[in-house]
Amino acid sequence: MIINMNSRKALTILTAIFCSIISTSIQAQEQPTPVEKKVMSYPQALDLYKKKKYQASYQAFLQLVATDYGNVNYNYYLGRSAFFIKDYHEAIGAYERILIGYPYNQRAKLELGRMYYELGDFVQSKRYLMEVLDSNAPETVKNNIRVYLAKMSAIDNKPHNSVRATLLGSVFYDSNLNYSPQSDNFQLPSGTLNFPSDIGAWGSEQMLTVNHRYDNPKKYGFAFKNDMTLYNRWLPNQTDYNILFGSYTPALSWHKKGWTTDAALYVDDMTYGKNPYLMSYGIAPTVSYMPDLTQFVTTQFKLLKKDYQSNVYRDRDAQYMQLAMLYQKRMGALWTWYGQGMVESEQKQRSSNSVNVDYQSLTARLGMNYLFPKGYSAGVLGEYQQKQYLQDDFWLKSLSGADKRQTDTKLTVTATVTKDIQKTLSAQLKLSLVQNNSTIKIYEYRKDVVTLNLIKRF
Repeated sequence: MIINMNSRKALTILTAIFCSIISTSIQAQEQPTPVEKKVMSYPQALDLYKKKKYQASYQAFLQLVATDYGNVNYNYYLGRSAFFIKDYHEAIGAYERILIGYPYNQRAKLELGRMYYELGDFVQSKRYLMEVLDSNAPETVKNNIRVYLAKMSAIDNKPHNSVRATLLGSVFYDSNLNYSPQSDNFQLPSGTLNFPSDIGAWGSEQMLTVNHRYDNPKKYGFAFKNDMTLYNRWLPNQTDYNILFGSYTPALSWHKKGWTTDAALYVDDMTYGKNPYLMSYGIAPTVSYMPDLTQFVTTQFKLLKKDYQSNVYRDRDAQYMQLAMLYQKRMGALWTWYGQGMVESEQKQRSSNSVNVDYQSLTARLGMNYLFPKGYSAGVLGEYQQKQYLQDDFWLKSLSGADKRQTDTKLTVTATVTKDIQKTLSAQLKLSLVQNNSTIKIYEYRKDVVTLNLIKRF
């Protein structure tokens, strides 16, 4: 695929903004110290730890870990230093990196159990502590674990809430907002059909996701979950393409020995342009399994009723089904790869033949990410999708009298570069190239999308 000229300009502009953000953050971080500090050696950092100068050793081991994420000693003493200054999240990250390289490291599991205990996450704390308790660890260590387990049993019956949120703000350029066909015209028996030109447009996106969990072990053997998403797309010069979207997923959640089962409902609502467009609702159960810190697999089934909110689109009302499976694997401390397979189908709920509705599709995704020093990471994702409609195309038959079914093959490649500015703030530059081929030429298109994201985690 070749990026068009407007997309190249957009990529250049957003890359300049991305570099400016990173440069500003680096300058802000370095401002208190005009002379850049050299990375301490391991013996120097260890000496600070032994002298109980934990804040200094914490900073020293942070720098050392940035030079070698997989080093066991760097991560262990970073975790210990973080524990003493009560930065439990950083400690968890350090011990998890140890387990990624050495899944049977009992000391790292013990420390993770302690960190999760301090954070009040007793499910994860018990998981790691029980693994150490079932190992050949010394009896003194096991006795300490039993003390932790007794404390958690005394507290665990009390109800508790947890809330996490992510806020995303972005600026993007879409080279083909209206999915205009690649061909400028289409030859019909009655003449030539001219297509509108591509609409290339700048816009912005905002998205907020909130994940709430309520546990009351004394009364229930499961947790209550509430996941909410709000999304807004705004295009100042193309307001007909604005989108406002919201979804809500309540669920009952069971967790046992690495397995998590969510019995979930799902509802969403979408406004397109200025008018209500689509509401969907149904069930969305999920089953996940995490055997260790290096592997994660999840399967989700969706069965939804799609109700279009305008009489103009009523003929598109349909029953939607989706089955998706995702597998993620950590390869050492730096590499992560993941694969996803998904089948989808829609079946119309009305007898009209004026629009294509019924289809079956198959999607396969394969991606990988690499973690660089200094908080940088890069990723690439490839996607293949084949979508087959089950009826002859209405528009082709109306225009030319031909009976032909539409089958689309879409290829997407996405590349990302991410910089962690702070522990909870990241900047990301993303480029997506999309090519859609079709058995009916009027549905073929290509587009390039360049996006600059700022991501804040709470």
